[in-house]
Amino acid sequence: MKRLVNHWPLAGVAVLTVALAAPPAAPAQPAAFDAPGLRAYVRQVLARNAGLRATDARVGAAAELIAPAGALPDPTLSLGVMSVPVTSFDLDREPMTQVPIIALQQRFPFPGKQLAFAGVARAESTLAQTSHEVLEAALAAAAARAYYDLASARTALAIWRGRVTLAEQAIAVSRVRYETGSAPQTDLLRARLRRAELEEEGDALEAALVAAAARADALRAGTGDSIPAPPLVGLGRRAVISPDPAPPADSALRELDVRNPRLREAWQEVERADLQARVAAIAARPDFTVSLQNGVRLGGREPFVSVTVGIAVPVWASHKQSPAARAALLDTEAARERYSDLTARLEGELAAESAELRALAARIDLTENEILPLADGAAASALARYRVGGVEFTAVLDTQDDVFRAELRLARLVADYGAARARLAALLGEEWYR
Repeated sequence: MKRLVNHWPLAGVAVLTVALAAPPAAPAQPAAFDAPGLRAYVRQVLARNAGLRATDARVGAAAELIAPAGALPDPTLSLGVMSVPVTSFDLDREPMTQVPIIALQQRFPFPGKQLAFAGVARAESTLAQTSHEVLEAALAAAAARAYYDLASARTALAIWRGRVTLAEQAIAVSRVRYETGSAPQTDLLRARLRRAELEEEGDALEAALVAAAARADALRAGTGDSIPAPPLVGLGRRAVISPDPAPPADSALRELDVRNPRLREAWQEVERADLQARVAAIAARPDFTVSLQNGVRLGGREPFVSVTVGIAVPVWASHKQSPAARAALLDTEAARERYSDLTARLEGELAAESAELRALAARIDLTENEILPLADGAAASALARYRVGGVEFTAVLDTQDDVFRAELRLARLVADYGAARARLAALLGEEWYR
């Protein structure tokens, strides 16, 4: 599998522009990442998350294993006596008796084996670091999702309180008209019914806020400082979307294989499998053993020194090393196929996230600039006309509900945009939280 090698700087998802007379200006940071307290909360998550700390420890452990992988095997030191008569145990009787015998033995792997072992260990260390980055990016995206869910829940509750205020006004207006005989009692009963229904919705919104806060705290391993969250109605395109144009597909795809940590991790798994295949390919090459032995004889006899060199004979290679080498090649092929599969899936994810962002931006724009103003105008007009008997009371309730639903929808859309933008940042390897 040939990897893409065009390394173009990519900031956010903006197109790179080159100035001829001056260095390029720093691109605008997407406003979705500048919400109050978001970066501080994400940093808390990254600092406290036990899973991330575990991968950090694994990075340190993998780095410590590089030196042992390339080191020689430990030598063997032996002490003893040789040729001792078993009847008398007289160490001076027989000329061949030697005491003490000191033997030192060292095994030397075939040239290239230690380098291959160290190469695999370095690949493991690199892979551990990238796995840490993969989890970090995923946690940052999850934290952004939790933050915007919390902001959406708080905003929904604030919108609900405003809707309750309108319901109280509707009850007051309907009561006045009922008491003056200009409206039936059913109008007052409907206003009270809607107020009761809103109370039920308020209980659900309160529960949603508690759940969102619990999920946000779980990511940072417990409660801590309060998490600021902006009102998501009234921000809209100006505060959340405007500095963040949609990504050009070609630029993002060029960056995907060098910026996406999951794809880098998959390619490093290919490289590790290649190195492991190299280790398996040379496993049958014979190792050497060098032994040095010294024996002291009593009675003024000369000491002995023995030196031997041994070589491992791979007589069982067809049952051991050869099948292992073939298995390693198959593992390499499997790693390459996984990389190809992940590349295709991530390209699909990139296209999907980009399309979702564009759709969310369009829906936010439509809701903020058309639907909400129209709903506000209709609600104000309906209430004014009801005061003078121009419309039925159901029209007042319906138009107020239209405003309520539109504001809730806008808050949810803005929250979804912030979360989607964080997922896109994870795809493109943007470390916006640093």
